[in-house]
Amino acid sequence: MMNFAIVGNNDGPLRLLRSVYKVGLLPAFVGLQKPVDETLRKAYLTLIEEAKFYEGFDESGLIQIATPYSLNLLINCFCNFRFKKILELYPTLNVHPSPLPKYRGRHPMHWALINDEKEFGITIHRMIEEIDAGDIYWQRMIKLDEGMSVAELRNRLLDLVEEEFGRFLEDFLKGEVKAMPNPQDQATYVTRRFPRDSQLTDWSTNRVVYCKVMALRSESNPAFFMFNSQQVKVFLAELVNKKYVGFSAPLVCEIHADGATFICEDGSCVRLSGFDPFKYHIKINEKIPL
Repeated sequence: MMNFAIVGNNDGPLRLLRSVYKVGLLPAFVGLQKPVDETLRKAYLTLIEEAKFYEGFDESGLIQIATPYSLNLLINCFCNFRFKKILELYPTLNVHPSPLPKYRGRHPMHWALINDEKEFGITIHRMIEEIDAGDIYWQRMIKLDEGMSVAELRNRLLDLVEEEFGRFLEDFLKGEVKAMPNPQDQATYVTRRFPRDSQLTDWSTNRVVYCKVMALRSESNPAFFMFNSQQVKVFLAELVNKKYVGFSAPLVCEIHADGATFICEDGSCVRLSGFDPFKYHIKINEKIPL
């Protein structure tokens, strides 16, 4: 039997650990790049011995942890540092939350929802030095719900992984999984997102604004717009069936107790909620600076 380990961040490795536990497989160790809270730590320690559970490392630290275990396989689920030297030491599988070769790179789920994709997926592939470019071993697709948040999409995708990963790994360790291509000529890429990227700067259509607000409503940096030099955070959006043909967008056309309705550049309207317009002195016919 091959000796494997699971590493990553947050609850990603926990999903894999639960799945392999159900089929009677146990990793040599589990490692989390960043320490977690006590509740999540306890969840891990119900399935793995504390002596085989590690928190807080970079690539060199991971190599130090892994060396005594004589690993045959490393499985990564959401470590966000670049794997380089470790790829020379161990065959490594990576769980990437996108339908590779599409959406290679950081924060693919955020971008997919902002881009109004209708379906999305999650992939297990071989890690090579080029990011998200290794052969594909497993992939599943789902249809995206209207107004889905990043957290909701993440949970749906990880539910699929948790359901199937154990059986996949059994077959993989037996050499019964065939590699599929991850063609470069079909690849698309996304960049890492920063807090500033949550600003609503594209008001071309109400759909564009709606998708961004709804995607980011679960995040620590939700969508926002600037008004009177202040960030106004937005937590909910609704498409409004109203069309303007004379206006200067983006413009406030209605005020509500919990937000306001805005005219977009094509004359369509979107209601944004989750803020007090009176606190920010937002009034009808006010224009939103870009």
